[in-house]
Amino acid sequence: MNWKFIIGWAVKFSLCMVVYSYAAKLTNSLWWAFVMAIGFLIFIAILESYVIDWIEKWKERRK
Repeated sequence: MNWKFIIGWAVKFSLCMVVYSYAAKLTNSLWWAFVMAIGFLIFIAILESYVIDWIEKWKERRK
């Protein structure tokens, strides 16, 4: 099993739960809190893929 993958998704899920909790308090709507949390999870996953690509390109340039 790839531990970086598991830990990475555990961190994303915990951040998603923080966003869900805050959004539920802010909006008083569990549905909108769920939508915001899923949107945040998608945003973090996309951002992570761009950052990983950037790091790989940076490593190639250093060689």
